[in-house]
Amino acid sequence: MFELGMVLSADYLSIDQIVSLSPLIDQMGYAQISVPEIWGHDAISLLSVLAIRTKKVRLATGIINLFSRSAALIAMTSASIDELSRGRFILGLGLSGPRVIERWHGMPFVKPLTRTREYIQIIRKILARKRLDDETKTIGSLKGFSLSFKPLREQIPIHLASLGPKNIQLTAELADGWIPVLMPLNGFKEQVHQMNKYLEEKNRDKSSFAITPFVLAAVGTNPKIEYLLRSHVAYYFGGMGDFYNNMLQRMGFEEEAKEIKKLWLEGKRNEAAQTIPQELLEETTVSGTREECLEKLVQIKKAGATCPLITLPFGSDIALAKTTLEALAPAHGSI
Repeated sequence: MFELGMVLSADYLSIDQIVSLSPLIDQMGYAQISVPEIWGHDAISLLSVLAIRTKKVRLATGIINLFSRSAALIAMTSASIDELSRGRFILGLGLSGPRVIERWHGMPFVKPLTRTREYIQIIRKILARKRLDDETKTIGSLKGFSLSFKPLREQIPIHLASLGPKNIQLTAELADGWIPVLMPLNGFKEQVHQMNKYLEEKNRDKSSFAITPFVLAAVGTNPKIEYLLRSHVAYYFGGMGDFYNNMLQRMGFEEEAKEIKKLWLEGKRNEAAQTIPQELLEETTVSGTREECLEKLVQIKKAGATCPLITLPFGSDIALAKTTLEALAPAHGSI
């Protein structure tokens, strides 16, 4: 069975629009809704409403960072939304980057891999209702408390968004799933192969490990869609810090990555978008007719995705969202 999910952001569709769309997404057969969080709307408020408005679709943070909330708060929130959704919650975590963490949240971006390991360990311990008696390097001394209610599930899935080699290896060791974001298709294939090797080394069951890439997609062939896709790609590789740009360089687009970033930092954002070569655009996005989009999604599935998560480009309106949702709906049985 081919599963497909959606990333729904209140930073480009209104909250009211997302809330009204969510039952339709459920009925259309989508397997998952992921709600991102950057520096606009928070993910938790919206997920709480979606937990009540939907019945079958899995609900995930896609993603929340590991610095702005304590591990205990994340565990409490996870247990609460899982209860609201009757066991449909997935905790998607990521590091974000120094710019957001330090300049927006006012937290030092230090020991990110150690923090990831400690957060996951503490969150799982809390969900299992074990009393904390832990000395950690990045969180501090945690003692004397345990969760005051019994969670619906003590083992809520934890998925990690990771791009760098060490973080991907840590994902294979600790997480229940992996969230690659805007990864070129050929590079994604190679990383899935590497991920499977890491899972084998850790004696992990590959069949139960989720791989849910964010796939930038819009159904249609008009110039506006290409403009939105190019602008979104340029923003991530030019303006979202170093992690995405470094990933692109590692995956064979070194000169292209450097040029996109250079133009973006010079304030030439339209030029940055237009300098993206067609090969890179095709490797990182899904667009065109319904049939062309479905064929590309099949390629992503064959490359190792268990549930691609359709992500609309920034600037999308409700009409484009509905067109894309309806065209790619799994309930149509097209995939």
